[in-house]
Amino acid sequence: MRWWRRRRPFAGKLEGLVNFRDLGGLPAHGGTVRPGVLFRSDSLAYATPADAHRLVRDLGLSTVIDLRGEYEVLQLGRGPLSSARVGYYSAPIADVSGAEDLVGHYVAMLAEKGPVLAGTVRHLACAGSLPAVFHCEAGCDRTGVLAAIVLGLLGVPEEAIAADYAATAAAMPTIHERVAVVVDRLGLPPRPASLPAWEPEPAFMTSTLDQVRVRWGDMQGWARENGLTDDDLAALRANLVVAA
Repeated sequence: MRWWRRRRPFAGKLEGLVNFRDLGGLPAHGGTVRPGVLFRSDSLAYATPADAHRLVRDLGLSTVIDLRGEYEVLQLGRGPLSSARVGYYSAPIADVSGAEDLVGHYVAMLAEKGPVLAGTVRHLACAGSLPAVFHCEAGCDRTGVLAAIVLGLLGVPEEAIAADYAATAAAMPTIHERVAVVVDRLGLPPRPASLPAWEPEPAFMTSTLDQVRVRWGDMQGWARENGLTDDDLAALRANLVVAA
């Protein structure tokens, strides 16, 4: 995957965020995803004041897109960026129907939260929305679904979408530790000790994209069903793709 080695990673490390990365540099239809304008992350509630300062000062962050539910935001907060002069866009996509496996869960988000997700895509296509970062709690599931939508609509190859999804695996040890703390804080049932800690694998996202084809034809078909127009998609590409 030579394209992966050519990506320009976010320089340096953040103190509190363990799953933050730039989606720039991925191959897209007609060019590459523009670097430095669209980021995915674990919850910004974990950002330190120094992280927040860096995101605003160095990245020029304009918008935070929060995919967590209202209860999560209320209980866990928004972190130091809540007081920064940065736009906040709430797009909760939790609380979908139960599924037998992770792929079914992702497809349920696409099917049941389509209007919310489509509205988020439309927001990213608006002038002035970028640079933007979107996040959930771990930066894996809900964030991975939105990343798959945006990258799919930009024409990023499926193997690249799946590889970006799986890149979260490096952060999973810390994320699992955080989940245990969050479960305790919110009074949720503890994770059974017999249940192994899972890591995101490319196959989970590849299978999800297979299901998108079965149900909607492709990601553009999903977009049309959820009210996104050709003008919306053209504006998204203009914002996020650098011509080859």
